[in-house]
Amino acid sequence: MEHPGVPSGTEIHPPAGVTLRAVFIGCILVLAISIISPWAIFLVKGSQLTSNAIPIIAVLFLFLLVALVAPLLKCLPLVNPLSGTELVTVYVMMLIGSVVVTTGFTGSFLSVITGAFYYATQENTWGDLFVRHIHPWLAPSSEEAIRYFYEGAPAGQSIPWVAWARPLTAWISFILVFYFVTFCISVLLRGQWVENDRLVFPLTRLPMAMIEETSQPGTKIGRLFKSRLFWLGFALPVLLHSWNSLGNYTYLIHKIELTSTIVLLNREMTVPFRVNLPVIGLAYLIHRDVAFSVWFFFAVQVIERWILTRIGYTLGTSDIWTSGSLPPSIAHQEAGAMLVLAISLVWMARGHLKRLFGLAWQGEKRLKPEGADELISPRTAFVGVLVGVGFMVGWLYLTGLSLLWAVLLIGGAFVVFIALSRIIAEAGLPGCQTPMVPQAFLVRGFGSDMLGMRNMTALGLSTVWIGETAANMMNAMTHTLKLTTTPRKAYARLSWVLFLAILVGLAGSIWMTLHMAYQYGGINLHSWYFEGAPRWPFVYLASVASSPERSFMPRLTFTIVGGTIMAALIFLRQRFVWWPLHPIGFPIAGTYTIVSYDWFAVFLAWLLKGAILRYGGVKAYRTLLPFFLGLILGEFFIASVWVFIDGAVGYEGNMIFNF
Repeated sequence: MEHPGVPSGTEIHPPAGVTLRAVFIGCILVLAISIISPWAIFLVKGSQLTSNAIPIIAVLFLFLLVALVAPLLKCLPLVNPLSGTELVTVYVMMLIGSVVVTTGFTGSFLSVITGAFYYATQENTWGDLFVRHIHPWLAPSSEEAIRYFYEGAPAGQSIPWVAWARPLTAWISFILVFYFVTFCISVLLRGQWVENDRLVFPLTRLPMAMIEETSQPGTKIGRLFKSRLFWLGFALPVLLHSWNSLGNYTYLIHKIELTSTIVLLNREMTVPFRVNLPVIGLAYLIHRDVAFSVWFFFAVQVIERWILTRIGYTLGTSDIWTSGSLPPSIAHQEAGAMLVLAISLVWMARGHLKRLFGLAWQGEKRLKPEGADELISPRTAFVGVLVGVGFMVGWLYLTGLSLLWAVLLIGGAFVVFIALSRIIAEAGLPGCQTPMVPQAFLVRGFGSDMLGMRNMTALGLSTVWIGETAANMMNAMTHTLKLTTTPRKAYARLSWVLFLAILVGLAGSIWMTLHMAYQYGGINLHSWYFEGAPRWPFVYLASVASSPERSFMPRLTFTIVGGTIMAALIFLRQRFVWWPLHPIGFPIAGTYTIVSYDWFAVFLAWLLKGAILRYGGVKAYRTLLPFFLGLILGEFFIASVWVFIDGAVGYEGNMIFNF
């Protein structure tokens, strides 16, 4: 590429992003996140700092870097300012490292692998049902270490690392390979999603807007921070949530309610809604047909629920792994849609994947530009998927899961994560969840008689890595690859840095979680992570084993119906330009985050954006964009700040932001 004032033929190298300085800052911030986030959730019980696709504490730290640190460095002599690519490197390290900290892995990992031991009683017979089937690699062998984990260790006793050494080694080896496979799949899909489909990736807009112009000479702060509309949007959630938070400390302040319920049809239909300011800001960034489809399909499933209730139709008992306690009929319907979505994504990327496979077959020396424009080579990506999946299947087999179920579980897991990553890349909703995880489908489909309690136990333990799906590594990887696409040469060796961030996040969060559990006792901390999460898979599996249902064929029928509807929506979307319904709203319509947090905010953003475009045009849309970015950053900022304030004074339960 030629540049003005540069002699022809001179190669221009972009400023390196993966510098020693950037990696050091990234590691320090990931370590801080891995310690602060467990403290904030387990002790303060405040806003979820790392529970979704855009960890708010990572955005807070990036804001502080861009607004305070970067301008300060420009004022110092003999110190190079942080470049835009360095800031991106720091941010993606935080994005990747945050996934493992709480809901993505560590938050429930330590309790799930010990829950069957601690909560086993003579009445629930978990000892015979589950404990005897848990492989020695997978949990501490010391009853005392487990008991102290939940009840607190005696004064002066440290963390019993010897008891934890073997399970930590076994599980971390599995999770690192799992993350590497997700990275390889993300690399293989990047070109299709970023360059061919040109997806919006709304969750990248705020970080990039903050970083923009930061490294330009003579510019201390970026254009975004010079906008009055941005600061107006920023101030709205800051003032609103500060007012409500102060109401926790005095009865003189009357809180402004942001959540309520719409009651219809003589109380036969209840619809929760929430004024979710950051989701309004994010939904403003997406295409209107996507926003319309999200709230439209939500409304459809509400009506469907009412009809099923009205006619008295039930399809067995609910599955505990479904998002938002969906009725089995709707859960299977949306699961079928999720499966078809994942299959269609791979099918639509077949041309791109075929080209990459050809490059991988030819070898490194014959790479073409389109194959070389990845963080790892196509050959490494394809081989990484094959070898990594083989390792995962072997690991699951050795630890108790039969070969067939291991293959089906891993296949189902990647169906879920590929589909969720695509949905978030288009819809930008930070807390998207799958309507059903593959464990529930396997348990209901084949039953305890065919699976046996050994396989059932292994499926219960698999909630460690596929249970809570709002924060998942594939989504973080795909967004990282989007953020580092241009200029690609600036991010050489980034793949190694990403795995360094994972290791730092794992080390910090595991230490912090064990430290707090042995100091305070897990049952005295957050009730979900130390009572709900370790019990829910085994309560569910015990109920399935004791009361088996013959309902799989009706469930499968709803799965097929949902898949057929999804296939029709995809076909109509691709065939007819005028078709108004985007298919990605269908698989998530009844999930917990859409129902409780997102649908109303998306509806408001759809209305506002439509009115702005109708009466002001594209110019008005762009003019008002900083205001909506301010809504996002303002809530992320104040939610994080109040975690520290509440933690300092000892107040618990002030959750400003969750999903």
